Amino acid sequence: MQAIRVASRFVGAGLLDQVVIATANAANTLLGGILLPKDQFGALALALSVGYFSMYLNRAFVGDVLLALASRFEGEHRGRLIRNGLTTALCSGITTMVVFTVLWLVWPHDGNIDLDELIWLVPFMVPLMLHDTARCDYLADRRPDKALGIDLVWAGTQGVVIILMILTGNESPGGFLAAWGIGATAGATVYLLREQRVPWRGNPKAWLAETRHLSGWFTATAIVAQVQVLAISFLVAGKLSKIELGNLRFVQTVQLQPVQNLVAAIQGLLVPRASRAAADAAKPGAEGADAAATLRRQTRQLALAFAVLGTLMVVIVWPLVSWVLTTTDKFAEAAPLALPIALQGAVYLLQVPFTAAMRGMHRARMLFVQYVVFATVSLTGLSVGASQGLQGAAWGLLTGSTTGLICMVVLYGYALKSVGPPAPTPAPRLDATQKA
Repeated sequence: MQAIRVASRFVGAGLLDQVVIATANAANTLLGGILLPKDQFGALALALSVGYFSMYLNRAFVGDVLLALASRFEGEHRGRLIRNGLTTALCSGITTMVVFTVLWLVWPHDGNIDLDELIWLVPFMVPLMLHDTARCDYLADRRPDKALGIDLVWAGTQGVVIILMILTGNESPGGFLAAWGIGATAGATVYLLREQRVPWRGNPKAWLAETRHLSGWFTATAIVAQVQVLAISFLVAGKLSKIELGNLRFVQTVQLQPVQNLVAAIQGLLVPRASRAAADAAKPGAEGADAAATLRRQTRQLALAFAVLGTLMVVIVWPLVSWVLTTTDKFAEAAPLALPIALQGAVYLLQVPFTAAMRGMHRARMLFVQYVVFATVSLTGLSVGASQGLQGAAWGLLTGSTTGLICMVVLYGYALKSVGPPAPTPAPRLDATQKA
């Protein structure tokens, strides 16, 4: 019972942590959309999208690697990885500051694509990168409660700044961006002081040398993911009306965003565990065999659990969202999208255990191949489906997600063949002369 209570607290803290950080990231978009004029909100949304893009690349290059690699080690080896990762994140933040400043200086200030507000993010890119890396440090060390702590500092500080801005009547895109950055600065500062870490004492070259088998492929996968998101918007915009594009994005936000947040939270909990199991599976003898069996059993049981959860989600969420959309004049036309998007969310849930196992086994190249297949089929399905209308576009995206799941399961099965203790080396056979 004690073990169950500890596990419950561990999972609960991890899920709550994801809720808090997702809320902190989404607050600017939601409140900005409510409080700012449309033109100012557009500038805020664009600056945030550029900031998120940079954060996601740093997450792939540093944070995701910590989850998959640092979780395998203790002591000095793990400490060295954290030091080098933090310094790499620091360099990433400084590089982003320079790039953002140059973009702000050279980009036309009177065009349709407005990057004027990007300058507000420049002072905060370093703490944004450090905070994200700190979260992954805690998650890799199986301390989601500590990650929750610094995320609460971020969200609380950001909330105070936004409230002060609203009370003084100074709502602006720059104000929302500064609130986001100040919150991250507070969270990163608490982490550095609590853990007594100095972010410039590591070695980025050593980080790259030790982690390039993961960081390069994780980053390439993240780039493909971001390009796919942008390509979906452009493809839909070229084939459907703005109203139809808005309907698709709205239903995706309502149904898929919570699922994606849940997936991110669960990955942060499962990947370190899978990574340790995969590392132990390489040990000789019974210990390695037991660890390999544990990894297989964990993946199988989780896949079954998420299949049930995905089915329940479709059965409950699909009719509920469809009914709510039907009762509104603004989004009544989007009601038929509820089913394919609910199914797409179920596919994402079912894929979680296999993705976590693949990351734990360090199959970064296979993950990249899987994502390329998923993105290619999704964009093809979207393009073909959109020619038949909005519902066709949604079913085309579901086709891509389903294909991605099948590809992931196949690659997982292939990767399992190399999991387990090495085969014992047979003793050399003696010929008759040697026997004599």
